[in-house]
Amino acid sequence: MESPPERMLDVTEQIDVVFPDLLGLIHGKTVPEHRRDHPTHYAITMMVQGLDLGFLELDPYSTGAGFPDMEAQIDASTLRDWPGGRQLAMASTHFADGRPLPLDSRRQLQLICDRWNALGYRPMSGYEMEFFLLETRSPLTKLPVPEHRVYGIGAGADPTGTVEAIVDAAELADLKVEGLNSEFTPSQVEVALHYQESLAAADAALLFRELARQVARTNGIDVTFMARPFGDAVGNGMHVNMSLADADGTNAFIDTNDPQGLSDLARHFIAGLLHHHEALAAFAAPTVNSYKRLAPGMLSGYWANWGWDNRISTVRVPAQRGATTRVEHRMADGTASPHLLTAALLAAGLHGVEARMELCEAQLGDADVAPNTDRHTPLSLIDALDALEQDKELCAYFEPDLISVYIELKRREWQRWQEAVTDWEQNEYSRVY
Repeated sequence: MESPPERMLDVTEQIDVVFPDLLGLIHGKTVPEHRRDHPTHYAITMMVQGLDLGFLELDPYSTGAGFPDMEAQIDASTLRDWPGGRQLAMASTHFADGRPLPLDSRRQLQLICDRWNALGYRPMSGYEMEFFLLETRSPLTKLPVPEHRVYGIGAGADPTGTVEAIVDAAELADLKVEGLNSEFTPSQVEVALHYQESLAAADAALLFRELARQVARTNGIDVTFMARPFGDAVGNGMHVNMSLADADGTNAFIDTNDPQGLSDLARHFIAGLLHHHEALAAFAAPTVNSYKRLAPGMLSGYWANWGWDNRISTVRVPAQRGATTRVEHRMADGTASPHLLTAALLAAGLHGVEARMELCEAQLGDADVAPNTDRHTPLSLIDALDALEQDKELCAYFEPDLISVYIELKRREWQRWQEAVTDWEQNEYSRVY
């Protein structure tokens, strides 16, 4: 019988090395801390899977290439404490020969940021993330909140204390939570994450979703960021606040000589967002269910418009000025990939700046009653994918492989939906036919 090792590796000496896929889901490996600088130690099978775990057969990925290795190379600047007494770090992904993987959504966001950097600006982002607290996941049941109130805290938001535990864990993980509160619907809460450089901000948003589920399950409940999980309630948004810092760190969206305090750069940026409104839905609303939320009356960014501190417009310019001047894009839901979504928004804004696009008039009042435009988001996921595929200007900012693989993944998801027989169909028709 072999002798046991002299000591067991303590859990705090393990690092979860993770990276996002194109669906905004986390993958990775757990490695010993002393091996963190050996990228070949986390050699990972290269494959592209949908939510059904089916493989996408596109060369040079998955079975068409024989499931080759790719490498996850740690980004040491992202190392952080993580619940469970361990550490976590983000990674970039590469082919085995060291070439960057075109499907790496973090790299795609960095490439867009680099283009802004070349113009003398650093993109900054911050996220507002909504989710429902669940009593059970199967069946999907909202957590009862008897003392609910809008902007409630404590028992007025969550009688189990889970949200506060989530925020405590997020602070430990340096995810930079600014605040939390309940939303309009009982059991729905919102957490705002601090403004920072866009790649770090997207990392934080991705990790927050993972952390929230982990902590909630430890507390005996669950959460969902699903776009619209309940037909009797509004959906879960993921609003993205954005600005640009110049070389001195000054907010470049400010113009103190403008009557509204907004620079031409900001106006061109907003115009770019509106120009690509339909195609952006493919990243902002990436599931079949997303289009149950992305509709009039949901405060969800349906119309291709913008407004001064107007939450019924897609692009909102909040009232704050000075260093906090920003634009808020309200289309995305909680299922969006923070990295791909932010890359797409920054690319659309960049196109607006490069082309010096003129900004239309602001939306006044209720856009759902009297919109100042007839353009709106596509009505379904398949229509959004068509819009993205047809928007060659926006696609040109992305790695071609990333766009083609993403669209194919989502087209297959749509096809599975088309072939599915739902409970509603059975209940509606089988009782009479």
